[in-house]
Amino acid sequence: MKRKGWYFVTAAMCLGLLAACHSDDGEPDIPGESMAEVVFRVVNYTQYSLDEVTRASAEVLDHLVLGVFDAETDAPVGSLTVQDKGDEDYGTFTVSLPQGSYRLVFLGYSGTRACSMPSAAAVSFADNAVPQTFLYSMPLTVGEASLPAQNIVLKRAVGAFRLTLADAIPSELSAMRFRFDGGSTKLDARRGYAADNAGRTYDISIPGSYVGKTDTKMTVYLFLPEGESPMDITVDAPGEYTIEVGDTAGTITIAE
Repeated sequence: MKRKGWYFVTAAMCLGLLAACHSDDGEPDIPGESMAEVVFRVVNYTQYSLDEVTRASAEVLDHLVLGVFDAETDAPVGSLTVQDKGDEDYGTFTVSLPQGSYRLVFLGYSGTRACSMPSAAAVSFADNAVPQTFLYSMPLTVGEASLPAQNIVLKRAVGAFRLTLADAIPSELSAMRFRFDGGSTKLDARRGYAADNAGRTYDISIPGSYVGKTDTKMTVYLFLPEGESPMDITVDAPGEYTIEVGDTAGTITIAE
């Protein structure tokens, strides 16, 4: 069964930062070059969950991450700086850099997956996961003059597709597979959009405690390409159910 339609949620909200790739390395020490120091403060690492339609509650992001890249080559400069929720200096980043042009990528995300950021153009997570992700990307030119402290406000970087099963969950439904023929599991943090349009396949396991429950909501995240981009979404699972997708409702049969 194929259904067209997706929720492209572009909430211009403020949030936290990314990662699960810790590093204890310090900033690069380049002999003979004067270093400039700048402090960044993430002022909105508390953000509403995309799952909370009523926005009745908020959460603090599990991880905040800063990546620094050469503006010309997009090569990383030093290691990622990663902070976890509860760290003493959570939300404040201090960077020391020699003169030059850079791109700074601030990310915030929830969950436990490790991130990979070999360049600003290629951000991804372990197991092809797409957590709730928030982003701020900026160019930075370091000269002889000292730089003032700056506040950073993050914006949501993911879209979400939500499927509501209005009927009771049957005992034989143990998992559902979602296949998207567009979007991506990779983020181009320079632009704030998907790094490609390769699509995504994602499996959701249904706990036994859900059997018999109605109005069960399942949400899948992915990075979306720039501009309007319709896509086909295929849902695989055995049984017959009444579903709601956006403002559309109907009864469908999902074959083995």
